[in-house]
Amino acid sequence: MLKRIHNRLGTAGLVVAVVALIAAVAGTAFAAGGLTKKQEKQVVKIAKKYSGKQGQKGDAGPAGPVGAKGDAGSKGDTGSQGPEGKEGPPGPTETVLPPGKTMTGVWSFRGKGEAAYWINISFPLRLPPGVTKAFEGSPECPGSASNPEAARGHYCFYTAAISNAVDQNTAYSPDNSSGLIFEFSSIEEDKLASARGTWAATARCPVDPETDEEVCQ
Repeated sequence: MLKRIHNRLGTAGLVVAVVALIAAVAGTAFAAGGLTKKQEKQVVKIAKKYSGKQGQKGDAGPAGPVGAKGDAGSKGDTGSQGPEGKEGPPGPTETVLPPGKTMTGVWSFRGKGEAAYWINISFPLRLPPGVTKAFEGSPECPGSASNPEAARGHYCFYTAAISNAVDQNTAYSPDNSSGLIFEFSSIEEDKLASARGTWAATARCPVDPETDEEVCQ
């Protein structure tokens, strides 16, 4: 019977009918104070028995709008100072190339429309007195453009590439200890001229007055 009522009225209608039935049986008790605890449990039990199965989960709704930006949080506490690091090794103190030591560098030029081009070289350390120029390929310049070397008491220039230019093998400087200026001339002024290479300079060692020979430490 209850199944037929459920089919006709649905779960909600069935619950209402059961409540009405219990109210009719309970009489004045329902009118005065509603259903007793026992009656409420009976109604819930009947409703669960004839309720339908839970339906499938529906699709998710569209995303809501982005909320307003929140207030900035309070500033965190200042961290503690870290330990002091180890002292590093002392840096170089030389300003003059030490005896017997070699320093190297690079040079280059590129231009067009000039009869001559001047190459400026500044030494990282000052050269001590007595260092003179030697020519590439001579015994005093045994190195190469990729490995520049110079015998003690000489500086050497090495050419790695040259185009439309000639090395004049001349060096100028008001102070040979600080740097040098040397010259290239162009073959055809209306064409691009360029050259690049390396250099090396080696300081002399002190001379032993008894043997008149250099003595390097």
